[in-house]
Amino acid sequence: MSFRRHVLFLVLLAVLADAAYAAGGGVEGQVQDTQGKPLPGATIALLAAGGKGNQNQTTDAQGNFHFDGLTSGVYTVTVTLEGYAPVTCPGSRLFAGLTRRLEIKLAPTGGTAASSCVPAAEPGS
Repeated sequence: MSFRRHVLFLVLLAVLADAAYAAGGGVEGQVQDTQGKPLPGATIALLAAGGKGNQNQTTDAQGNFHFDGLTSGVYTVTVTLEGYAPVTCPGSRLFAGLTRRLEIKLAPTGGTAASSCVPAAEPGS
């Protein structure tokens, strides 16, 4: 490969990598009770490792939430709703262009069941 082609290849690679990084990633999911009923109004706190980029959101009428445009890194999600035991989802590594989906179940406060958070199964797995 000639020097000129090599340089053009490296420039193209850098541009593509920058575009992928700029695309950002996301975290989304649905909050439900232990019976599978969506829970609107739950507070979702997205915490980035190092404290940069922390965000809060409230679930919609179907219990859904979605954070997008996130930079690569490790994120922790904490979910709270009055009358339910809170849950913290373990840190998930997020890469540019990737959206992580979480399945969150909140149990009533004082009940025997515990609230839970698990990554959703990847399509085809």
